[in-house]
Amino acid sequence: MHVIKEGPGDRPPYTYEGEVAYRNGDVLVLRCIWAAIKPFAVEDFRLQEGDVMIECYYPAEWFNIFAVYTREGDLKGWYCNITEPPILTEEEVRWKDLALDLLILPDGREILLDEDEFEALALDAESRRQALEALAKIRQWHAEGRFPFNG
Repeated sequence: MHVIKEGPGDRPPYTYEGEVAYRNGDVLVLRCIWAAIKPFAVEDFRLQEGDVMIECYYPAEWFNIFAVYTREGDLKGWYCNITEPPILTEEEVRWKDLALDLLILPDGREILLDEDEFEALALDAESRRQALEALAKIRQWHAEGRFPFNG
């Protein structure tokens, strides 16, 4: 499956491939291999080329959640993107990033990223409200141990 991430603002789209692991009306789960564009690290979390991403896309939600594993299968954490709801077809996932991200480490620590970029986006009031509600929902799902936070 072809994944197209549209960046916030004027950033060019980023495209990559994934393999469908599961799909129903509520979620599309892809298995993707991270191909490092540039190094990424926050505290103890580091994305490295070859990491396995289990990417969960929800057609009715303003977010996606990527469970990140080493090649050997060790959980590194969950990278949660605040987005507009994705457009899903049989061949493609297209999603628009709204800059705000939540990184959740295996020990439960949460790190909110790119708040300044999110605040700088020219979003209408409804989109901003939806994005902040999405952030709260991710935190709720994590607290409840819902998929994909349940291992």
